This record gives sequence, structure tokens and C-alpha cells, in this order.
Amino acid sequence: MKKILSIICISGFVFLSCRKNGNELNEMNGSWKLIEVYDKNASIVSHRPAGSNMDVVITFLNEKQFAGHTLRNTISDGTYDQTSAGIVFGSFSMTKIAEDEWGGNFLTVLHSCVLQSQMPCAPSSIQIRGNIMKITTSLRYDITLQRI
Repeated sequence: MKKILSIICISGFVFLSCRKNGNELNEMNGSWKLIEVYDKNASIVSHRPAGSNMDVVITFLNEKQFAGHTLRNTISDGTYDQTSAGIVFGSFSMTKIAEDEWGGNFLTVLHSCVLQSQMPCAPSSIQIRGNIMKITTSLRYDITLQRI
């Protein structure tokens, strides 16, 4: 009887310890605002520019598509591919106004696959915990977003 009870307890513990993969598409869907950019080269964390009344936003739509905007440009027709290894942002359309540093860093993350010298590119890792999403690239910038 003790063996059976032990097995049930251990099985229950393992079952409760397992958590849903944070990279599930349903967890990504919706709009996210940029709250932090980490510059790995300079070890500097930056936040939205002072005096700015807009957010940089990305909206993950169904069927591996995204749209959004920076402080100066609108992003549309974006595509991405998500695998167990991470996320790869594909092509997207954008208006062509000169970008500020905050938006430029964000766009560097979206272009991370194109900017890599290796093919296929190394996917960016994505981690979602509650309302916070972190996208880590193999390049200079990592970003943190908050669900809105």
C-alpha cells in the first residue's frame, strides 16, 4: 500500500510541476509594448524616451503574422516562424521615416535573422512569464515587452 501511495504522490508532484511551454502561440497572440532594450555590447538597459507619449507596439496575429508600430513608423504584413528552437521574424512592410534609437533597436531585433552571417540563422529565444515577454537574440540587442 505504501508503494502505491508513494507512486501516486510522486506522479502527482511531477504532473503539477510540469508547466505549459511559455512559447505557445496562444500566449503570444495580442499586443505587446516595448518596455526595455538591453544592449549587450555596452551592458546598458534603456527605456522609453522621456517625453514620449507613444509606445512601440507589436501585435501577434493568428497564422504567424504580426503588425505594429514604432514611435515613427507603422509595421504591417509581418511574418514569423516559431519552432521549439525559438522565433524567426520574416519579412514585413514599414513606412520609411528615419527611426530614433528606441525604435531602431526594436527593429534590429525584428531584423536579427537577416543581419546574421550564418544560414540558416539562429532563432531568437522567446520567454513568456505572465504579462512579460523577453526576446533574446544572438546579436547586440534583447528586448522586453509587456502585454497591453
